Amino acid sequence: MPKLTDTVDKIPLVGPKYKEILGKLGVTTIEDLLFYFPVSHADTSDISTISELNTIEKKTVLVNVESIRNIRTKFGKFITEGVVSDESGKIDVIWFNQPFLKRNLPIGSTILLNGKLNPKRNKPQLYSPQYEQAKSADFTHLGTISPIYPLTDGITSKWLRSRIKFLIKKLTYLLDSIKDPLPQTIKECYELMPLKDAIVEIHFPTAFKSLEKSKKRLAFDELLNIQLKLVDKIQKRKALRAPAFHKYKEEVDKFLKRLDFEPTKAQLKAIKEILGDLKKEYPANRLLQGDVGCGKTLVAAAVSIPVMKSGYQVALMAPTAILAKQHYETLKGMLKDYKLRLVTGNTKEQSHQLSADSYQLIIGTHALLHRQDDLFSKLGLLIVDEQHRFGVEQRNLLVSQGKGKNKTTPHKITMTATPIPRSIALTLFGDLDISIIDEMPEGRLPTKTYLVPQRKRKDSYNWIKSKIKDESLQVFWLCPLIEESEKLQTKAVITEYEKLETEIFPNLRIDLLHGRLTEDEKNEKILRMKQDKTDILVSTSVIEVGMDVPNASIIVIEGAERFGLAQLHQLRGRVGRRAKQESWCFLFTSKNTSQDAIKRLKYFSRVNDGLKVANFDLANRGPGEVYGTKQAGIPDLKIANLGDIKLIKETREAAEKIFNK
Repeated sequence: MPKLTDTVDKIPLVGPKYKEILGKLGVTTIEDLLFYFPVSHADTSDISTISELNTIEKKTVLVNVESIRNIRTKFGKFITEGVVSDESGKIDVIWFNQPFLKRNLPIGSTILLNGKLNPKRNKPQLYSPQYEQAKSADFTHLGTISPIYPLTDGITSKWLRSRIKFLIKKLTYLLDSIKDPLPQTIKECYELMPLKDAIVEIHFPTAFKSLEKSKKRLAFDELLNIQLKLVDKIQKRKALRAPAFHKYKEEVDKFLKRLDFEPTKAQLKAIKEILGDLKKEYPANRLLQGDVGCGKTLVAAAVSIPVMKSGYQVALMAPTAILAKQHYETLKGMLKDYKLRLVTGNTKEQSHQLSADSYQLIIGTHALLHRQDDLFSKLGLLIVDEQHRFGVEQRNLLVSQGKGKNKTTPHKITMTATPIPRSIALTLFGDLDISIIDEMPEGRLPTKTYLVPQRKRKDSYNWIKSKIKDESLQVFWLCPLIEESEKLQTKAVITEYEKLETEIFPNLRIDLLHGRLTEDEKNEKILRMKQDKTDILVSTSVIEVGMDVPNASIIVIEGAERFGLAQLHQLRGRVGRRAKQESWCFLFTSKNTSQDAIKRLKYFSRVNDGLKVANFDLANRGPGEVYGTKQAGIPDLKIANLGDIKLIKETREAAEKIFNK
């Protein structure tokens, strides 16, 4: 008797060949096959008559086979012709290259067919319909709500259906051996069907109502697993010790009053929330979210003051040397009374000149992770910019400071310009408290975004040329994202650079920036751009973070369809950094861009709100596409939808109930 843990070849009709193919789908055991859920369902349950068939939509008919024969063409191909009937009449049926149908659908048999009429024939003819023998009312493929599975070469939904149905109908004891992990009280509270019933219904639903209940139960399980891990993280964090910073609020107020501009209400709210976190005796873990240019660095500066005044250090970690240097220059101007240090991969060594506790605020790249001993003596606050660009192990390296009884964990703030929908925040970032800066500094005008059709490219080139010549504006020219290879991306950006320099803008000052340059080379090119010695900087998406050139007022994004809208929104934020100065974003697409991609980009060109943009992309493409398939933390969900706020809230509530018990 096969068991759940047995390999799939213990099932009848699953030999070595199918075992290997199923392995490619991640299905190795019988339990894996039962939990290999369909991606959608086809409803062919509405039985029509032959007289109701048409050329537009596929319909299902229950018919008798009156005749069937194979015809071999002069090219060696087979045509199978048949005549079928029901109470409303008769019709010809035709299939191509399936001679076995003569044996499978014998004269006198009753069968189900699903298809539509051939519009090219004067005489009605059912053209290459799907078929199933109607031996009983328990249909598998037609005349029912049938599952459609994700497939690979060498396997069909029809074959998968037959094997899974065999398990469910013939080996029912297997379902009984699956343990339902949910407490009965949770199932009753959230009206969830038993797991066994949900598995049966997702594969072979008896009705759409029961299918939806099945999806809810299976989605609940997936989201609950995520939420349990997040609640566990929160509980463990609250058990840790952190230094509590109660003093020096008046120093923060003085700092804010000395600024030559008025902070936004959103910035002040974020500062208040973080200062509240820092008073707690367990480590804060807060996400500070806001568009490029909204003033997150000011918030970081303000909340660092109580930490530094209390004799502790602050570390700010950025994903690139460009961004680290920008933060250093900005913070050095804001925090003139404090000792700051920049540490990147190519920082000149000076650590022998000062002891570790001489530095109050240390800004750097991942190089900070490998310099803890000589840089940090009392780390009280860790600020990480664009956390998703660091690996999980890298992010955790700076967690513990101190020794023995005095061991403490620093407070942590994560800053991001990536717009994060609320549903994603409750799941992927559900162990973080969240502050949102949803205001821009006074005077900032929204960037005008245009989706440029192929026929208008030349006009765009001429317009850009006139803006550079007449108004001395600067341009970022971004090349398409090529995830497969940094080498290929570099090749693409060099090709684009040469084309712009020789063919399109031969009389302009054009420079090139990409990820394979050294840090010194990158810094030199950025400095030239800031000093207004470059008209157009051609670049890869390395400019996505850290490129602050106030006079850059135009960004051109080639291959815009390759980017998620959240990433496009970040790129758009690289221009329009000056108050009351117009800025423009031009989206160029490849020649064969799909209509779905065009629809997304048209929406993006109309909407400047980052959260609305991210929500739209989440609904249309899913989190893996929006935030990058390589980003750690995107869960592999089979049923659950990360846009389902109601279910996400219910699973969070359920996770807390389970932990409280």
